[in-house]
Amino acid sequence: MRGPVDARQLGITLTHEHLFADLRPFAEQEKTPLPPDIDAVVEVVLPYLQAIRRLGCRSLVDCTATTLGRHPALIRRLSEASDLHMLTVTGAYLAAGGRFIPSYVRDETDEQLAARWIGEWNDGIDGTGVRPGLIKLGIEGDPLTDLERKVLHAAARTHLASGLVIAVHTGPWSDVEPGRNARCALAQLQLLEAAGVDASAWIWVHAQNETQGSQHVLAARRGGWVSFDGYRPGQEDAYIAMIDRMRQAKLLDRVLVSQDAGWYNAGQPRGGEIKPYAPIFTTLLPALRRHGLGEEEIRTLFTDNPARAFAVRVRGRAAS
Repeated sequence: MRGPVDARQLGITLTHEHLFADLRPFAEQEKTPLPPDIDAVVEVVLPYLQAIRRLGCRSLVDCTATTLGRHPALIRRLSEASDLHMLTVTGAYLAAGGRFIPSYVRDETDEQLAARWIGEWNDGIDGTGVRPGLIKLGIEGDPLTDLERKVLHAAARTHLASGLVIAVHTGPWSDVEPGRNARCALAQLQLLEAAGVDASAWIWVHAQNETQGSQHVLAARRGGWVSFDGYRPGQEDAYIAMIDRMRQAKLLDRVLVSQDAGWYNAGQPRGGEIKPYAPIFTTLLPALRRHGLGEEEIRTLFTDNPARAFAVRVRGRAAS
């Protein structure tokens, strides 16, 4: 966020968090904008960021999608104030019933969407000079819809032109029907691979919502990144079980762990209820160590894997 950074310098990284967000339908956002008071947001959010900086965190990926309140200037301000490296996104969010889809996503071709996103990579976002560090999509189709397929093709084009990793919020959740989340995820991966993108350029976001752990193993063995990113205090046993399954399968080097926390919400007094970023450090990491994970394995999860996942590097394969 403060300019290009070598992925090897990211240090301990929270790979899926949120700072400022506007969760109103996008049509309402366009009709009645609620631009943030940057000073007010910084006053509320900065102490949470300073807390994780003291706990050893060095980087944070703000996964707030383009139409959910992405605000590069605010992220830059928070990055500078907290002394944390931060990444922001390009892309499109089609999940949540479609209420965050702007008209241009429906109207433009995959080539035009890719040109739009590649333009943000080349020239910066909205005149700020801030360039995205990843492509963020929201996909929930089972099977994939035509619009979702178009957006995934646009993401493939963008990756092959920029080297940005493709992180996909994935649904539907599988607590009612095990395997549904995985079907959506693996359909994405199949399309991207057919478009010439290697699996290592794809992150299965919210993989913890797939109850069939065998599917996590399958996606990782194909080379994808499996992201367990909704951790909250009290979920230690569930996260240890997911991480340990990948460890036993010798796939710890394909796992990302984060919290989906933060969420200063536009229009709410002082942003509403802020979910702190510290619990990974104060509750999950101690639990993982008690379970027997060594420091090298902790480094793999929180330092080495994020550096490899978010490295800007074209990862192509022969299209089928």
